[in-house]
Amino acid sequence: MPLPVIVIVGRPNVGKSTLFNRLIGRRRAIVEATPGVTRDRHYGRGEWEETPFFAVDTGGITDAEADPFGPLINSQAAAAIEESDVVIFLVDGLEGVTPADENIAGMLRITGKPVLLVVNKTDANQAREGVWDFFGLGLGEPRSISAEHGAGVSDLIEEALGMCPKEEPGPFSGDEEISVAIVGRPNVGKSSLVNSLLGEERILVSPVPGTTRDPIDSLCRRGETLYRFVDTAGIRKRGKVGNNKVDVVSMILAFRSIERAEAVLLVVDATEGPKAIDAQIARHIVDSGRACAILLNKWDLVVKDEKSFDENVRLVHRKLVHIDFAPVISISALSGQRTHRVFGLIDLIIASHRRRVSTGKLNQAFNRWIRAYPPPSGRTGRRPNLLYVTQTSTAPPQFVIFASRAKKLPEAQYGRFIENRLREDFDYEGTAIRVSFRKRILRKDSGGARRGRGEKTKSRPFRRKR
Repeated sequence: MPLPVIVIVGRPNVGKSTLFNRLIGRRRAIVEATPGVTRDRHYGRGEWEETPFFAVDTGGITDAEADPFGPLINSQAAAAIEESDVVIFLVDGLEGVTPADENIAGMLRITGKPVLLVVNKTDANQAREGVWDFFGLGLGEPRSISAEHGAGVSDLIEEALGMCPKEEPGPFSGDEEISVAIVGRPNVGKSSLVNSLLGEERILVSPVPGTTRDPIDSLCRRGETLYRFVDTAGIRKRGKVGNNKVDVVSMILAFRSIERAEAVLLVVDATEGPKAIDAQIARHIVDSGRACAILLNKWDLVVKDEKSFDENVRLVHRKLVHIDFAPVISISALSGQRTHRVFGLIDLIIASHRRRVSTGKLNQAFNRWIRAYPPPSGRTGRRPNLLYVTQTSTAPPQFVIFASRAKKLPEAQYGRFIENRLREDFDYEGTAIRVSFRKRILRKDSGGARRGRGEKTKSRPFRRKR
Protein backbone atom coordinates (compact mmCIF):
# COMPACT_ATOMS: atom_id res chain seq x y z
CA MET A 1 0.00 0.00 0.00
CA PRO A 2 1.22 3.58 -0.63
CA LEU A 3 2.35 5.85 2.17
CA PRO A 4 -0.05 8.38 3.74
CA VAL A 5 -0.18 11.64 1.75
CA ILE A 6 -0.59 14.94 3.62
CA VAL A 7 -1.25 17.90 1.31
CA ILE A 8 -0.81 21.54 2.34
CA VAL A 9 -3.07 24.09 0.61
CA GLY A 10 -3.90 27.74 1.10
CA ARG A 11 -3.69 31.12 -0.53
CA PRO A 12 -0.27 32.64 -1.41
CA ASN A 13 2.22 33.63 1.27
CA VAL A 14 0.60 32.00 4.33
CA GLY A 15 3.67 29.83 5.10
CA LYS A 16 2.94 26.59 3.22
CA SER A 17 6.55 26.00 2.14
CA THR A 18 7.84 26.75 5.64
CA LEU A 19 5.45 24.16 7.08
CA PHE A 20 6.38 21.70 4.32
CA ASN A 21 10.07 21.98 5.27
CA ARG A 22 9.11 21.36 8.90
CA LEU A 23 7.12 18.24 8.04
CA ILE A 24 9.95 16.61 6.08
CA GLY A 25 12.65 17.78 8.48
CA ARG A 26 14.87 19.64 5.99
CA ARG A 27 14.85 22.67 3.72
CA ARG A 28 13.67 21.55 0.30
CA ALA A 29 11.20 24.24 -0.76
CA ILE A 30 12.22 27.84 -1.37
CA VAL A 31 10.84 30.14 1.34
CA GLU A 32 10.45 33.81 0.41
CA ALA A 33 8.09 36.59 1.48
CA THR A 34 7.11 37.20 -2.15
CA PRO A 35 3.71 35.61 -2.95
CA GLY A 36 3.65 32.94 -5.66
CA VAL A 37 7.17 31.54 -5.23
CA THR A 38 5.90 27.94 -5.12
CA ARG A 39 4.06 26.89 -8.28
CA ASP A 40 4.25 23.11 -8.64
CA ARG A 41 3.28 20.20 -6.46
CA HIS A 42 6.34 19.54 -4.34
CA TYR A 43 6.73 16.09 -2.76
CA GLY A 44 8.87 15.21 0.24
CA ARG A 45 9.20 12.13 2.43
CA GLY A 46 8.90 12.64 6.18
CA GLU A 47 8.79 10.37 9.20
CA TRP A 48 7.11 10.70 12.60
CA GLU A 49 7.79 8.13 15.33
CA GLU A 50 8.88 5.53 12.75
CA THR A 51 5.80 6.19 10.60
CA PRO A 52 6.80 7.36 7.09
CA PHE A 53 4.55 9.65 5.06
CA PHE A 54 4.56 11.96 2.05
CA ALA A 55 4.05 15.72 2.45
CA VAL A 56 2.98 17.76 -0.58
CA ASP A 57 3.53 21.49 -0.91
CA THR A 58 1.32 23.33 -3.39
CA GLY A 59 1.22 26.75 -4.98
CA GLY A 60 -0.98 29.45 -3.52
CA ILE A 61 -4.61 29.05 -4.69
CA THR A 62 -5.84 32.34 -6.11
CA ASP A 63 -8.47 33.75 -8.41
CA ALA A 64 -6.22 36.65 -9.47
CA GLU A 65 -6.44 36.96 -13.23
CA ALA A 66 -3.27 39.05 -13.29
CA ASP A 67 -1.11 35.98 -12.54
CA PRO A 68 -0.54 34.05 -15.79
CA PHE A 69 0.24 30.92 -13.74
CA GLY A 70 -2.93 31.18 -11.62
CA PRO A 71 -5.10 28.61 -13.46
CA LEU A 72 -2.18 26.18 -13.77
CA ILE A 73 -1.28 26.49 -10.08
CA ASN A 74 -4.91 25.95 -9.07
CA SER A 75 -5.16 22.82 -11.23
CA GLN A 76 -1.98 21.43 -9.64
CA ALA A 77 -3.39 22.09 -6.16
CA ALA A 78 -6.68 20.42 -7.11
CA ALA A 79 -4.80 17.34 -8.36
CA ALA A 80 -2.84 17.19 -5.09
CA ILE A 81 -6.06 17.37 -3.04
CA GLU A 82 -7.53 14.55 -5.11
CA GLU A 83 -4.68 12.17 -4.22
CA SER A 84 -4.43 13.24 -0.57
CA ASP A 85 -5.36 11.31 2.54
CA VAL A 86 -5.50 14.45 4.70
CA VAL A 87 -5.54 18.13 3.66
CA ILE A 88 -3.94 20.80 5.84
CA PHE A 89 -5.69 24.08 5.04
CA LEU A 90 -3.20 26.73 6.16
CA VAL A 91 -4.38 30.28 6.88
CA ASP A 92 -2.61 33.43 8.08
CA GLY A 93 -3.50 34.39 11.65
CA LEU A 94 -2.08 37.89 11.25
CA GLU A 95 -4.29 38.81 8.31
CA GLY A 96 -7.44 37.07 9.55
CA VAL A 97 -10.18 35.56 7.40
CA THR A 98 -10.08 36.73 3.78
CA PRO A 99 -12.45 36.17 0.83
CA ALA A 100 -9.78 33.91 -0.70
CA ASP A 101 -9.84 31.74 2.46
CA GLU A 102 -13.63 31.46 2.22
CA ASN A 103 -13.43 30.39 -1.43
CA ILE A 104 -10.83 27.69 -0.65
CA ALA A 105 -12.88 26.47 2.32
CA GLY A 106 -15.91 26.09 0.06
CA MET A 107 -13.85 24.11 -2.43
CA LEU A 108 -12.50 21.79 0.30
CA ARG A 109 -15.94 21.09 1.77
CA ILE A 110 -17.19 19.54 -1.46
CA THR A 111 -14.11 17.28 -1.92
CA GLY A 112 -15.07 15.00 0.97
CA LYS A 113 -11.43 14.81 2.11
CA PRO A 114 -10.48 15.05 5.80
CA VAL A 115 -9.38 18.65 6.40
CA LEU A 116 -7.35 20.18 9.24
CA LEU A 117 -7.82 23.93 9.51
CA VAL A 118 -4.49 25.32 10.71
CA VAL A 119 -3.83 28.94 11.69
CA ASN A 120 -0.19 29.91 11.14
CA LYS A 121 1.92 32.70 12.69
CA THR A 122 0.17 32.42 16.07
CA ASP A 123 3.41 33.26 17.88
CA ALA A 124 2.16 36.87 17.57
CA ASN A 125 -0.44 38.11 20.07
CA GLN A 126 -2.60 39.58 17.31
CA ALA A 127 -2.82 36.19 15.57
CA ARG A 128 -3.66 34.29 18.76
CA GLU A 129 -6.55 36.63 19.51
CA GLY A 130 -8.06 36.13 16.05
CA VAL A 131 -7.88 32.31 15.86
CA TRP A 132 -11.51 31.82 16.74
CA ASP A 133 -12.64 33.99 13.81
CA PHE A 134 -11.73 31.07 11.55
CA PHE A 135 -14.58 28.97 12.99
CA GLY A 136 -16.74 30.76 10.45
CA LEU A 137 -15.06 28.82 7.59
CA GLY A 138 -17.12 25.78 8.58
CA LEU A 139 -14.18 23.36 8.80
CA GLY A 140 -14.23 22.66 12.51
CA GLU A 141 -11.89 23.83 15.25
CA PRO A 142 -8.78 25.67 14.03
CA ARG A 143 -5.35 24.50 15.21
CA SER A 144 -2.69 27.07 16.11
CA ILE A 145 0.94 26.72 14.98
CA SER A 146 4.03 28.72 14.13
CA ALA A 147 5.61 27.02 11.10
CA GLU A 148 8.67 29.26 11.30
CA HIS A 149 9.48 28.41 14.92
CA GLY A 150 7.99 24.88 14.98
CA ALA A 151 5.45 25.53 17.74
CA GLY A 152 2.51 23.11 17.51
CA VAL A 153 3.87 21.29 14.43
CA SER A 154 4.54 17.98 16.24
CA ASP A 155 0.93 17.78 17.48
CA LEU A 156 -0.27 18.65 13.98
CA ILE A 157 1.70 15.81 12.37
CA GLU A 158 0.43 13.33 14.96
CA GLU A 159 -3.18 14.39 14.42
CA ALA A 160 -2.87 14.33 10.61
CA LEU A 161 -1.38 10.81 10.61
CA GLY A 162 -4.13 9.67 12.97
CA MET A 163 -6.69 10.67 10.33
CA CYS A 164 -4.94 8.69 7.57
CA PRO A 165 -6.00 5.13 6.62
CA LYS A 166 -4.14 2.50 8.64
CA GLU A 167 -2.17 0.64 5.95
CA GLU A 168 1.21 -1.04 5.76
CA PRO A 169 3.98 0.82 3.94
CA GLY A 170 3.95 -0.12 0.27
CA PRO A 171 6.38 -0.17 -2.65
CA PHE A 172 7.29 3.50 -2.39
CA SER A 173 8.51 3.21 1.21
CA GLY A 174 11.70 1.31 0.40
CA ASP A 175 15.12 2.87 0.13
CA GLU A 176 16.09 1.12 -3.13
CA GLU A 177 15.60 3.71 -5.83
CA ILE A 178 17.43 5.59 -8.58
CA SER A 179 17.53 9.35 -8.16
CA VAL A 180 17.70 11.19 -11.49
CA ALA A 181 18.19 14.97 -11.73
CA ILE A 182 16.92 16.64 -14.90
CA VAL A 183 18.91 19.80 -15.59
CA GLY A 184 19.47 22.34 -18.33
CA ARG A 185 18.90 25.93 -19.36
CA PRO A 186 15.49 27.58 -18.91
CA ASN A 187 12.71 26.56 -21.29
CA VAL A 188 14.45 23.54 -22.85
CA GLY A 189 11.57 21.22 -21.88
CA LYS A 190 12.64 19.69 -18.56
CA SER A 191 9.18 19.80 -16.97
CA SER A 192 7.53 18.51 -20.14
CA LEU A 193 9.97 15.60 -20.09
CA VAL A 194 9.06 14.70 -16.49
CA ASN A 195 5.36 14.79 -17.33
CA SER A 196 5.96 12.57 -20.37
CA LEU A 197 7.95 10.06 -18.29
CA LEU A 198 5.29 9.99 -15.56
CA GLY A 199 2.40 9.81 -18.00
CA GLU A 200 0.55 12.67 -16.29
CA GLU A 201 0.68 16.45 -15.93
CA ARG A 202 2.53 16.38 -12.61
CA ILE A 203 4.76 19.42 -13.26
CA LEU A 204 3.50 22.87 -14.24
CA VAL A 205 4.51 23.63 -17.85
CA SER A 206 4.54 27.08 -19.44
CA PRO A 207 6.42 28.74 -22.32
CA VAL A 208 7.52 31.42 -19.83
CA PRO A 209 11.19 30.74 -18.87
CA GLY A 210 11.73 30.18 -15.14
CA THR A 211 8.37 28.55 -14.44
CA THR A 212 9.99 25.86 -12.25
CA ARG A 213 11.73 27.25 -9.16
CA ASP A 214 11.99 24.49 -6.56
CA PRO A 215 13.56 21.11 -7.36
CA ILE A 216 10.42 18.96 -7.76
CA ASP A 217 10.66 15.26 -6.85
CA SER A 218 8.37 12.78 -8.59
CA LEU A 219 8.33 9.00 -8.08
CA CYS A 220 7.73 6.52 -10.89
CA ARG A 221 7.79 2.72 -10.72
CA ARG A 222 8.63 0.83 -13.91
CA GLY A 223 8.91 -2.92 -13.52
CA GLU A 224 11.02 -3.62 -10.45
CA THR A 225 12.75 -0.23 -10.48
CA LEU A 226 11.66 2.90 -8.62
CA TYR A 227 12.82 6.16 -10.22
CA ARG A 228 12.89 9.51 -8.43
CA PHE A 229 12.90 12.26 -11.06
CA VAL A 230 14.02 15.66 -9.81
CA ASP A 231 12.90 18.52 -12.06
CA THR A 232 15.08 21.57 -11.48
CA ALA A 233 14.97 25.27 -12.25
CA GLY A 234 16.62 26.38 -15.47
CA ILE A 235 20.30 27.20 -14.92
CA ARG A 236 21.46 30.53 -16.34
CA LYS A 237 24.68 32.50 -16.39
CA ARG A 238 25.29 34.41 -13.18
CA GLY A 239 25.11 37.73 -14.99
CA LYS A 240 21.57 36.97 -16.15
CA VAL A 241 20.28 35.97 -12.72
CA GLY A 242 20.58 39.47 -11.25
CA ASN A 243 19.77 40.21 -7.63
CA ASN A 244 16.49 38.31 -7.50
CA LYS A 245 16.78 36.18 -4.36
CA VAL A 246 14.36 33.53 -5.61
CA ASP A 247 16.30 33.04 -8.85
CA VAL A 248 19.61 32.84 -7.00
CA VAL A 249 18.30 30.22 -4.56
CA SER A 250 16.71 28.28 -7.45
CA MET A 251 20.11 28.08 -9.15
CA ILE A 252 21.83 26.90 -5.97
CA LEU A 253 19.21 24.19 -5.40
CA ALA A 254 19.51 23.07 -9.04
CA PHE A 255 23.26 22.50 -8.62
CA ARG A 256 22.66 20.73 -5.29
CA SER A 257 20.18 18.45 -7.03
CA ILE A 258 23.03 17.27 -9.27
CA GLU A 259 25.12 16.46 -6.22
CA ARG A 260 22.40 14.45 -4.44
CA ALA A 261 21.32 12.50 -7.54
CA GLU A 262 22.96 9.33 -8.83
CA ALA A 263 22.27 10.07 -12.48
CA VAL A 264 21.81 13.34 -14.37
CA LEU A 265 19.93 13.96 -17.61
CA LEU A 266 21.22 17.12 -19.30
CA VAL A 267 18.46 18.44 -21.57
CA VAL A 268 19.65 20.49 -24.56
CA ASP A 269 17.44 22.39 -27.00
CA ALA A 270 18.13 20.63 -30.30
CA THR A 271 17.08 23.71 -32.29
CA GLU A 272 19.78 25.83 -30.61
CA GLY A 273 22.47 23.33 -29.70
CA PRO A 274 24.62 23.41 -26.55
CA LYS A 275 25.58 26.81 -25.11
CA ALA A 276 28.35 27.98 -22.79
CA ILE A 277 26.17 27.48 -19.72
CA ASP A 278 25.60 23.85 -20.76
CA ALA A 279 29.37 23.38 -20.65
CA GLN A 280 29.43 24.79 -17.11
CA ILE A 281 26.67 22.37 -16.08
CA ALA A 282 28.64 19.52 -17.69
CA ARG A 283 31.72 20.47 -15.69
CA HIS A 284 29.70 20.37 -12.45
CA ILE A 285 28.30 16.94 -13.34
CA VAL A 286 31.81 15.54 -13.78
CA ASP A 287 33.15 17.24 -10.65
CA SER A 288 30.23 15.69 -8.71
CA GLY A 289 31.10 12.24 -10.11
CA ARG A 290 27.66 11.47 -11.51
CA ALA A 291 26.37 9.24 -14.27
CA CYS A 292 25.13 11.31 -17.18
CA ALA A 293 23.21 11.22 -20.46
CA ILE A 294 22.37 14.01 -22.91
CA LEU A 295 18.87 14.47 -24.31
CA LEU A 296 18.41 16.53 -27.48
CA ASN A 297 14.87 17.79 -26.95
CA LYS A 298 12.53 19.42 -29.50
CA TRP A 299 13.97 17.10 -32.15
CA ASP A 300 10.67 17.27 -34.04
CA LEU A 301 11.46 20.94 -34.83
CA VAL A 302 14.89 20.24 -36.34
CA VAL A 303 15.30 20.16 -40.13
CA LYS A 304 16.73 16.70 -40.72
CA ASP A 305 18.85 14.85 -43.26
CA GLU A 306 20.58 11.45 -43.21
CA LYS A 307 23.59 12.72 -41.25
CA SER A 308 21.75 15.17 -39.03
CA PHE A 309 21.74 13.14 -35.82
CA ASP A 310 25.37 11.96 -36.07
CA GLU A 311 26.52 15.49 -36.81
CA ASN A 312 24.59 16.79 -33.82
CA VAL A 313 26.14 14.17 -31.55
CA ARG A 314 29.65 15.15 -32.67
CA LEU A 315 28.82 18.82 -32.14
CA VAL A 316 27.45 18.15 -28.65
CA HIS A 317 30.51 16.10 -27.60
CA ARG A 318 32.84 18.73 -29.04
CA LYS A 319 31.19 21.59 -27.13
CA LEU A 320 30.54 19.57 -23.95
CA VAL A 321 33.97 18.01 -23.81
CA HIS A 322 33.74 17.31 -20.07
CA ILE A 323 30.96 14.76 -20.72
CA ASP A 324 31.97 13.46 -24.13
CA PHE A 325 31.47 10.00 -22.61
CA ALA A 326 27.73 10.60 -22.18
CA PRO A 327 25.33 8.80 -24.56
CA VAL A 328 23.06 11.06 -26.61
CA ILE A 329 19.49 10.45 -27.78
CA SER A 330 17.02 12.72 -29.56
CA ILE A 331 13.52 13.13 -28.15
CA SER A 332 10.45 15.31 -28.23
CA ALA A 333 9.10 15.69 -24.69
CA LEU A 334 5.99 17.46 -25.95
CA SER A 335 4.92 14.71 -28.38
CA GLY A 336 6.48 11.84 -26.41
CA GLN A 337 8.72 10.82 -29.31
CA ARG A 338 11.34 8.34 -28.03
CA THR A 339 10.88 9.38 -24.40
CA HIS A 340 10.27 5.70 -23.55
CA ARG A 341 13.95 5.10 -24.34
CA VAL A 342 14.99 7.34 -21.44
CA PHE A 343 14.35 4.58 -18.89
CA GLY A 344 16.68 2.17 -20.71
CA LEU A 345 19.27 4.93 -20.98
CA ILE A 346 19.13 5.55 -17.23
CA ASP A 347 19.55 1.83 -16.54
CA LEU A 348 22.58 1.77 -18.87
CA ILE A 349 24.46 4.62 -17.23
CA ILE A 350 23.56 3.46 -13.70
CA ALA A 351 24.96 -0.01 -14.49
CA SER A 352 28.20 1.66 -15.60
CA HIS A 353 28.19 3.89 -12.54
CA ARG A 354 28.00 0.88 -10.21
CA ARG A 355 30.25 -1.51 -12.19
CA ARG A 356 33.21 -3.16 -10.48
CA VAL A 357 36.00 -4.94 -12.38
CA SER A 358 38.01 -7.73 -10.77
CA THR A 359 41.65 -6.91 -10.04
CA GLY A 360 42.85 -9.78 -12.23
CA LYS A 361 41.00 -8.69 -15.36
CA LEU A 362 41.85 -5.07 -14.68
CA ASN A 363 45.60 -5.67 -14.50
CA GLN A 364 45.64 -7.94 -17.55
CA ALA A 365 44.17 -5.12 -19.58
CA PHE A 366 46.36 -2.54 -17.82
CA ASN A 367 49.57 -4.38 -18.75
CA ARG A 368 48.40 -4.55 -22.35
CA TRP A 369 47.72 -0.82 -22.44
CA ILE A 370 51.08 0.28 -21.02
CA ARG A 371 53.00 -2.10 -23.32
CA ALA A 372 51.29 -0.57 -26.34
CA TYR A 373 51.49 3.01 -25.05
CA PRO A 374 54.11 3.35 -22.28
CA PRO A 375 54.16 6.58 -20.25
CA PRO A 376 56.44 9.36 -21.54
CA SER A 377 59.95 9.57 -20.11
CA GLY A 378 59.92 13.33 -19.58
CA ARG A 379 62.96 15.59 -19.22
CA THR A 380 65.00 13.20 -17.10
CA GLY A 381 64.89 10.45 -19.68
CA ARG A 382 63.75 7.96 -17.03
CA ARG A 383 60.34 6.51 -17.72
CA PRO A 384 57.96 6.08 -14.72
CA ASN A 385 57.41 2.43 -13.91
CA LEU A 386 53.68 1.63 -13.70
CA LEU A 387 53.25 -1.37 -11.39
CA TYR A 388 49.58 -2.24 -11.01
CA VAL A 389 46.07 -0.78 -10.80
CA THR A 390 43.17 -1.42 -8.46
CA GLN A 391 39.57 -0.24 -8.30
CA THR A 392 38.95 1.34 -4.94
CA SER A 393 35.21 2.11 -5.19
CA THR A 394 32.13 2.43 -7.37
CA ALA A 395 29.50 5.14 -7.95
CA PRO A 396 31.59 6.72 -9.36
CA PRO A 397 34.20 4.11 -10.33
CA GLN A 398 37.58 5.09 -8.87
CA PHE A 399 40.92 3.58 -9.86
CA VAL A 400 44.36 4.00 -8.29
CA ILE A 401 47.53 3.26 -10.28
CA PHE A 402 50.65 2.51 -8.25
CA ALA A 403 53.94 3.56 -9.80
CA SER A 404 57.54 4.38 -9.08
CA ARG A 405 58.60 7.95 -9.87
CA ALA A 406 54.91 8.88 -9.99
CA LYS A 407 55.76 12.59 -9.66
CA LYS A 408 57.42 12.46 -13.09
CA LEU A 409 54.18 11.26 -14.69
CA PRO A 410 51.96 13.76 -16.57
CA GLU A 411 48.80 12.69 -14.73
CA ALA A 412 46.31 14.76 -16.72
CA GLN A 413 47.30 13.41 -20.14
CA TYR A 414 48.12 9.83 -19.18
CA GLY A 415 45.20 9.64 -16.75
CA ARG A 416 42.90 10.62 -19.62
CA PHE A 417 44.46 7.85 -21.71
CA ILE A 418 43.79 5.26 -18.99
CA GLU A 419 40.25 6.57 -18.54
CA ASN A 420 39.51 6.13 -22.26
CA ARG A 421 40.90 2.58 -22.23
CA LEU A 422 38.72 1.73 -19.21
CA ARG A 423 35.65 2.97 -21.06
CA GLU A 424 36.47 0.96 -24.16
CA ASP A 425 37.45 -2.34 -22.53
CA PHE A 426 34.98 -2.40 -19.61
CA ASP A 427 32.02 -0.49 -21.02
CA TYR A 428 31.98 2.48 -18.68
CA GLU A 429 29.67 4.47 -20.92
CA GLY A 430 27.86 7.39 -19.36
CA THR A 431 29.63 7.72 -16.01
CA ALA A 432 32.36 9.89 -14.61
CA ILE A 433 35.56 7.98 -13.75
CA ARG A 434 38.26 8.93 -11.26
CA VAL A 435 41.87 7.91 -12.08
CA SER A 436 44.73 8.80 -9.73
CA PHE A 437 48.39 7.84 -9.42
CA ARG A 438 50.14 6.92 -6.21
CA LYS A 439 53.76 6.20 -5.42
CA ARG A 440 54.39 2.68 -4.13
CA ILE A 441 56.84 2.75 -1.24
CA LEU A 442 58.84 -0.41 -0.62
CA ARG A 443 59.74 -1.61 2.86
CA LYS A 444 63.07 -3.17 3.83
CA ASP A 445 63.65 -6.03 6.20
CA SER A 446 66.49 -6.14 8.74
CA GLY A 447 68.91 -7.38 6.10
CA GLY A 448 68.11 -4.50 3.77
CA ALA A 449 66.20 -6.59 1.19
CA ARG A 450 62.99 -5.21 -0.28
CA ARG A 451 59.81 -6.93 0.78
CA GLY A 452 56.31 -6.34 -0.53
CA ARG A 453 54.19 -3.23 -0.66
CA GLY A 454 53.27 -0.71 1.94
CA GLU A 455 54.65 2.21 3.84
CA LYS A 456 58.33 2.75 4.48
CA THR A 457 59.47 1.61 7.94
CA LYS A 458 62.44 2.80 9.96
CA SER A 459 65.23 0.22 10.31
CA ARG A 460 66.58 -0.35 13.80
CA PRO A 461 70.36 -0.06 14.27
CA PHE A 462 72.21 -3.34 14.99
CA ARG A 463 73.41 -3.66 18.63
CA ARG A 464 75.90 -6.24 19.86
CA LYS A 465 74.92 -8.12 23.02
CA ARG A 466 77.17 -7.53 26.04
